[in-house]
Amino acid sequence: MGDLSTFDIRERITSSVIDTYGTMLALEVEPLAAEPPPGFGIHRLVGTLNFAGAVTGIFNLQVTETFGRLMAGRMLEQEPAEVDLGTDVRDLLAEVTNIVGGNLKSALNDAGHPCVLSTPSITFGTDFTIRSLAMDRFERMAFRHGEHVFVVEAGLKGVEAAEAGLDFGTPEAMSRLPHVDAAKLEALDPRAKIAAAVTEVFETMFSLALAPVDTVSASSLQGKRLVSSVCFAGDATGVVSVHVGEELARRMAANMLGVEPGEIDDEAAIHDMLGELGNIVTGGLKSALTDTGLRCALSTPSVTAGTDFMIEALNLDRYERFAFEAGGLPVFAEMGFKISDLVKAAPRGATEVHYRVEETPAAGAEKPAAEAGRATSGRPAAREPSPAAQAAPPAAPPPGPAAPAPEAPGLPEDFGLDLLVDIPVELTVELGRSRIPIQELLRLQPGSALKLSRLEGEPVDILANDVLIARGEVVVKNEKYGIRITEIAGRRERLRGLKD
Repeated sequence: MGDLSTFDIRERITSSVIDTYGTMLALEVEPLAAEPPPGFGIHRLVGTLNFAGAVTGIFNLQVTETFGRLMAGRMLEQEPAEVDLGTDVRDLLAEVTNIVGGNLKSALNDAGHPCVLSTPSITFGTDFTIRSLAMDRFERMAFRHGEHVFVVEAGLKGVEAAEAGLDFGTPEAMSRLPHVDAAKLEALDPRAKIAAAVTEVFETMFSLALAPVDTVSASSLQGKRLVSSVCFAGDATGVVSVHVGEELARRMAANMLGVEPGEIDDEAAIHDMLGELGNIVTGGLKSALTDTGLRCALSTPSVTAGTDFMIEALNLDRYERFAFEAGGLPVFAEMGFKISDLVKAAPRGATEVHYRVEETPAAGAEKPAAEAGRATSGRPAAREPSPAAQAAPPAAPPPGPAAPAPEAPGLPEDFGLDLLVDIPVELTVELGRSRIPIQELLRLQPGSALKLSRLEGEPVDILANDVLIARGEVVVKNEKYGIRITEIAGRRERLRGLKD
């Protein structure tokens, strides 16, 4: 393993930010030497990724709402006021965060610090901070495009091989399919495990009894809130978060240290306590997943604190939320995860994995009480309740085995698929795109090189009749090129392709 202290974080991020904004969004950006102005009171969005493995840590990309709209407008060829803040801006910010954070991960791997990335999350609001705990290295950089300033942060910590939780012995180690015990995976009840772990930790660590509740009053959710989050990544990727108010967090720290709440005047002590809580609860779920044969590693914990923010975890197959009370004060625990597409798509001979995902109800539709908190697909609900929904969060039944999800309905046997098999479908692999002025187009000749928007190492797009259906990586076998599918495109991407 290389020496993390000599790794040039700033140079890697700076070159990646400039290149990504220039090629993907046609926006010229430059680094700023001065510290950026405080963002409090300004609506902003932060895309976050977590590292796990031989290096753990966090990567944040923070933009104002105004600049986020400008970015999305450039990408979608729309005016900033026309883009949707709730989908277009957040989706683009997640994509840019994935690219820049992914480039940093690749550079770390090349430098002898193998690691994997979590799925992205988006935090948005006017008053919040995000801190990753116990970092060896931390860099905060500001960039500017015209009058717009945005911030990139990266915190990294080296982890001993025995603690990493993943086999990084060879570069292709994580590309090998794991030997998954299908019976154990099917029997795993993450909801019950997380609910039981949170209840036990509150009792043993903080001497506080938790009681599951169906509703929480909106008045009890006012003021500063703190969210402890720990991500895991690998064959199973996800996040576990615990939300508490400042008053309860201070009481928890005091009980753990054996002092009165008024004696806790160090915010770091509260953050460390919350980090330990997140490590214990998430570690239990990670152990259960690895016991099935799935490989995954934990990130370091992070704490989000403030009075006005929401957190949305993206790209998760299953997402659940629980509500409790401790001494009349609310506690929320949340869990979301997904199984690697490579594992789910594995041939039955390689690993017997059956992973069932339910459809997300239509917007505004109410789920039956018996189905509250079950697995969902697509974009999950925000990881922090909106003000309108805070008075009545989802039901939180006591820990116990969840009701089995119904089998997804199949096509009737007489559907007549034979009618479709002879319809020709043209598959195309798109390496990238480029937008150039007409005068440059006219100067093209044999031997000219075009710079594409896609970066080296990024998945290529696979299109069926010009509609995006999947992404994959280029492979060479017996001197022939091929594509290994690594990701199936979501419904929203396919619909956007049809509209285009």
